[in-house]
Formats: sequence, structure tokens, C-alpha cells
Amino acid sequence: MQSLQNLAQLASVDRELFETRIHYMLDLCSQGNIDGIIGYFSEDVSYQMIGNWSMFPYAGPVRGKPAVKLAFAGIFTHFQSLGSTVHDIVIDGDRVAVRRTTILRHFGTGRSDGVAVVDFVRFRDGLVAELTEVLDSLAIARLEEG
Repeated sequence: MQSLQNLAQLASVDRELFETRIHYMLDLCSQGNIDGIIGYFSEDVSYQMIGNWSMFPYAGPVRGKPAVKLAFAGIFTHFQSLGSTVHDIVIDGDRVAVRRTTILRHFGTGRSDGVAVVDFVRFRDGLVAELTEVLDSLAIARLEEG
């Protein structure tokens, strides 16, 4: 049986691991490194983007590394991440919520601006098992306006 102190130490290690992985994945997004990002995902990862995405075919939900990689490739074809500022990270067990602003540049219009994003992540065995992103749809639409 684990003591409360040992359990607290284990939870602290997981928290640090999760927070570190979130920052690594955001850095990889800014580098356009899809394979690096996917390396932090479980084989059966579930991904969904929530927002007004009628004009954007990669919203999901999709399941499995190959499908998520394809969705990310579609997104990265239209947008470049120029970096993210993390405002809040809330960790509860294996679940993480991240509130951030990401500077996105739309390749077609050349426009760039900050887009508010909230990520809901569930980890399993240190890897992302579920990722749901909620994006500011109006900000995306403004980037796409020609």
C-alpha cells in the first residue's frame, strides 16, 4: 500500500511530465514537426477540433495516429503556428486543460493573428490518448478572409 506522501510524490511527477509534454508539443507545432507531435500520442489517440468548422474539413473526430497525422497535415497545409503563449494549465489526475493564445498565419491570405485555444487532453501511460481543441472560430474566419 502506498503512503499518502508517496502518492503525492507520484502525482507531482505526473503533473510535471504532463506540463512538460504540453510545452514540448506546442514547440513542435511551431516547428511544423507533425511526426514529433504524433510521437507523443498513443496508437489509438482520439482527436477532435470544436468550432465553426463548416469551411474547414479537418475538424474530426478522428481516431488513431495515421488519421490524426492526416488531419494535422491538412491543418498545417493552411496554417503556420508562429508560437503559443500558455495562460493556464489545469491538471487533474490524467486530464489536462490548457488555455492558450496561438499566433497563426494563414498561407493563402498571409494574415496572422492570435487565436484563443482551449485544449482538453487525457494522458494514458504518459502519452496523449485524447485531444479536443476548442478554437476561436471568428478569429480563424478573419484569417481566412481574402
